[in-house]
Amino acid sequence: MIRLYIFLFIILVPLHAFEDDDIDGVENSKDLCPDTSFEDTVDEEGCPENGGYYGKFMLTIGSDFNRDDSNTVDYNFFTNYNYHSWDFSLYSSQQGTVDKNNNEIQSSGDLYLSTAYGISQKNLYTKFTFGTKLATGSSEVSSGETDYFMNASLSYALENHWVIFSSLSYTDTGDSETENYNDPLGYSFGLGYLFNDKWYSSLRYQSSNSIYEDSDEYSSVSLFNSYNFNDDFFGTLSYTKGLDELSYDHVVSVRLGVTFE
Repeated sequence: MIRLYIFLFIILVPLHAFEDDDIDGVENSKDLCPDTSFEDTVDEEGCPENGGYYGKFMLTIGSDFNRDDSNTVDYNFFTNYNYHSWDFSLYSSQQGTVDKNNNEIQSSGDLYLSTAYGISQKNLYTKFTFGTKLATGSSEVSSGETDYFMNASLSYALENHWVIFSSLSYTDTGDSETENYNDPLGYSFGLGYLFNDKWYSSLRYQSSNSIYEDSDEYSSVSLFNSYNFNDDFFGTLSYTKGLDELSYDHVVSVRLGVTFE
């Protein structure tokens, strides 16, 4: 059975008083170049108008531990390049499964490529993502066809460090020579809390149609935590409970990441 995975990335926009450490007229939370010289003329994102900002690169590796009738471990790789309001991402994984008879199966996942554009307006952040799934994975985990997907997400920062968020996604699933797949529509919503400038936690419900004609919807609830160890390194830990017969009963995900500017 091919599993349907939805990867949603929510950007947090905290609410706080105006702060501008480098005195360039751009608030710290929106300043992509926080250490510009006093004499520099900057653009609306706080970077010198003659250049100087080359974007941010992020690399994340991790594992998903899935448990139902069999035990599955996904080793995944995610990389992202951010330049001003644009994001360019790549994701892939390697899967190992041990079934009820202790048979071990190794399989490679598909390759996901996406481009996103974000819009920040005071406490509201909107993000539009468009991408494709290249069918590079093994037959055990892949439909063998190319998919195209899009996603729109909203997050709104409330007072007292609370954040509400939601998303809507659609996938144009490629049909094989032997089977016509549905084009699933998915949605999610949740509530997040920023404990401090290092630790963020959220609770999310998500649901999606199945790619199979006579299958029930996929649905799950997840608890997510992110922690910044310093300016460069961060980690995430999440638990997901499947609420339908097709999703994994329990999924624990652990990731470590590093950013470069």
